[in-house]
Amino acid sequence: MGLYYIMKFIDYFKERIPLIFIYFVVVTLITFILMVFRVYYTGIMMILFLLIVLGLFMFFYRFYQKKTFYDNLYSILNNIDNKTLIHEAMNEAYFTEGKILLDVLRETDKYKLEQINKYKYMQEEFQEFMELWVHEIKTPLAAINLITENNKNKITNSINEEAKKIDGFVEMILFYARSQMPEKDYLIKNCKLTNIVNKVIIRNKNSFLEKNIRLDMHDLDVSVRSDSKWMEFIVNQVVVNSIKYIDENPLIEIYAVSDKESVSLYIKDNGIGINYKDLPRVFEKGFTGQNGRRKYNSTGMGLYLVKKLCLALGNNVIIDSVLGEGTIVQIVFPLGSFTDKMIGDEDYGIKSEKQ
Repeated sequence: MGLYYIMKFIDYFKERIPLIFIYFVVVTLITFILMVFRVYYTGIMMILFLLIVLGLFMFFYRFYQKKTFYDNLYSILNNIDNKTLIHEAMNEAYFTEGKILLDVLRETDKYKLEQINKYKYMQEEFQEFMELWVHEIKTPLAAINLITENNKNKITNSINEEAKKIDGFVEMILFYARSQMPEKDYLIKNCKLTNIVNKVIIRNKNSFLEKNIRLDMHDLDVSVRSDSKWMEFIVNQVVVNSIKYIDENPLIEIYAVSDKESVSLYIKDNGIGINYKDLPRVFEKGFTGQNGRRKYNSTGMGLYLVKKLCLALGNNVIIDSVLGEGTIVQIVFPLGSFTDKMIGDEDYGIKSEKQ
């Protein structure tokens, strides 16, 4: 629904009551002066008639002029995509208030562009710094990994696992920084889901072995259009969540289902599940939920980045969970014309079953 205000004649009239009163006082004084100078009655009536007609003409002409200008202003405002450029689409005003308004709009737009460029530069500087920081910190992490691999024992194994967690958080920082301007980083091409999932499993092999998690992978020999690096990060975040929230008799199942419109990658676990009250908020930035607050050291950033990066890639992510039974995450890769058919933010990409 667009913004609109109709300039009403009654409002215009009320604003000008003082001027109308003054005008009639002046007309009355002119009449009195004409009578003092003994101007003929017919002449007085002619002068009064001309003054009243002229006054009414100016009154209605100004109303028409302003109403046309402001109606046009609201019409353009409701139909233009970039509303800050409204002054560029407006015709020049022929009355003082309109000229002032257009000058103010031009100055505010100029100031807005200066501020946008300023913050854009700051954001680019911050992203460059973060990428440099991530690059630098990966060197000592790689050194820690090398030392622990060459000196294997219980302590070094624990250190290696913690270093891998740090590496995961560092990667999260990098992808968060890049997600602010995703078009500069990703490259869409054909990717095999098998390759992406295998890389994620290898990254988390120690966690799978440590928790004795059974892995069931099938129907993954499917190609999708995506960025393999970004998709590996997305799948890894989901798998890490599954590992974190899995408990007795652990099982993670990863498979793909294809139809005419899309390919869907499913990551299913039999973990502790998510409370249905928390489901609508799992993709919110910083939301940890009941499980994350009570039992686990959650940051609330993993699923937020999953959703954000999926949407940037033109995919969608849907989560379905039953408390005490497990969670299914579905990543949807549209095919063909379906690519433009994005699911709105209002449903949060969630399906839930009330416990």
